[in-house]
Amino acid sequence: MQLPDRIAARVAAFSLVGVVNSVVGIGVIVIAGLVGAGPIPANVLGYAAGLLVSFTLNARVTFHSRAVGRYTVARFLCAFAASFAANLLVVTIAERLLDSHKLLASLAGTPLYIVMFYLLSEYWVFRRQPGAD
Repeated sequence: MQLPDRIAARVAAFSLVGVVNSVVGIGVIVIAGLVGAGPIPANVLGYAAGLLVSFTLNARVTFHSRAVGRYTVARFLCAFAASFAANLLVVTIAERLLDSHKLLASLAGTPLYIVMFYLLSEYWVFRRQPGAD
């Protein structure tokens, strides 16, 4: 199955934004740790920075032709929470099934997270407005 060019471009942009927000988030976690923050506060700061970068870049780059309304940020955070919850569910199941492969179990939910977050972003968070091209 071949994706239409516009969708393929959005998937590619969404993927690139994911890499950028991951680098920023991990960078903030490392820097926060280096200046004395504990693991939990460092992760909270890192994930918050990553989400801010993700929302900003997705709104401006990935879905730039779509209007961002009053509730877009709330929908974005809900989409993240739902996708992350699905990720954790898969990780929990994988951890039980792959007891001796902790790293594999830790990464098992990532594909579902990415696909779910993209689809929610495409069709709900940054949904095309009626009458738009």
